[in-house]
This record gives sequence, C-alpha cells and structure tokens, in this order.
Amino acid sequence: MKETLLLFALPDKSIRNDIRNLLTPMKVQIIYVEKPKYNRTLASLAGLHPMKELPLPYDGPEFDTPLMIFAGIPDAKLGLIIDALKSYEKCSFPLKAVMTETSRNWAAAYAYLHIKAEHEALHPEV
Repeated sequence: MKETLLLFALPDKSIRNDIRNLLTPMKVQIIYVEKPKYNRTLASLAGLHPMKELPLPYDGPEFDTPLMIFAGIPDAKLGLIIDALKSYEKCSFPLKAVMTETSRNWAAAYAYLHIKAEHEALHPEV
C-alpha cells in the first residue's frame, strides 16, 4: 500500500499545495477528497481497491473542520509527518486519524462524524 494522506474539507488550494510540498520529500501521496466522494470508503479513496459500484454522489453537508486520514504510514514515519505538520502554521488540523482495519470500510462521512465526536469528547473546551 502506498503511504497516503487523505485530506478533506480544505478548500484553500495554496494550503493544499503547501502540504504537498512539505510531504512530497517524505514520499507520501496526498489525495484531496472532494465532497461528492464523501460516501466512498476510506480504503477506496486511498486506492486500496476500486469500488465495485460507485454510489450516488454525497449530498450531505460539507465537513465544517478539515480532516486528515493517514493510510499505510509506519508509526516512526507518522511521527515525522506530524512534527512537520505542527511546524506548518497556516492551518490548524485538529481532526487527524490513522486508517485502521476497521475504519478502512467506513464511508468518509461516517469517519468524519466518528472522529469529530471522539475529538469533542477528548477536548470538551474546544
């Protein structure tokens, strides 16, 4: 599996390009996921397998916070990536997660709701 970062709800192309420039030397594939694809599984978005039947485009609300999902990145390298992103001051990314064997089958919209709820439970003051 290619080491991949899935980015959601980050409409600013200059920030997306900055992240790409920051992580390309680390050989991480960056995929920006557009809203119509939010009902696809994380595994299909990361390129692990094509979807057999493409669902209708997602028509729910846009995510209100940017989300990063890391897929196939070893723990040691993930630490380096997180450190690099912390040094990037243009955008805050409170919602970050690693794709697991369980979450790989989740639709992106479901993953977002789950990760956001978990973040809010851990950081009630935010």
